[in-house]
Amino acid sequence: MASYVDSVLADGERIIHRATMSHWNFLVSYLIGGACLAAGFAALVIPGHSASRVMPAVLLAIGLLVILSAVVRRHTTELVLTDRRIITKRGIISRATVEMNLAKVESVHVNQSLLGRLLNYGDVTVVGTGASLEPLVGIARPLELRRKLGEMSQPSESKPRP
Repeated sequence: MASYVDSVLADGERIIHRATMSHWNFLVSYLIGGACLAAGFAALVIPGHSASRVMPAVLLAIGLLVILSAVVRRHTTELVLTDRRIITKRGIISRATVEMNLAKVESVHVNQSLLGRLLNYGDVTVVGTGASLEPLVGIARPLELRRKLGEMSQPSESKPRP
């Protein structure tokens, strides 16, 4: 199955950079899901009240749902820089997309906490004329995206004006 971005590319348009959501952005979900899975397995293995297997099953189901939800959110979020525009897409069943022409980009804001700098993730906001993309939270390698955007905007700025 092709990605959303691949399906909306114009003729001759090429992808310059694909950004991804950082796994660190979902750390809390992974920890909660892992804790539920561990508790569910422990309740199955540890002898005790064997009258009910409902609680272990519920814990296992919650753990799987929390982890699966985080993985699906990560893999259904796309942020792509092409030679003409920036495209973002979130969601699989209900989809939210935003596209901005590169000529409309005024600036790119990158916010990284200390932990974000150490683990190389951060929030990216692209500001354009008249509007801005909502902040893209937890992007892996945000400075690389900013650098690529800078490279894309420089050739158009260095051309002499008639």
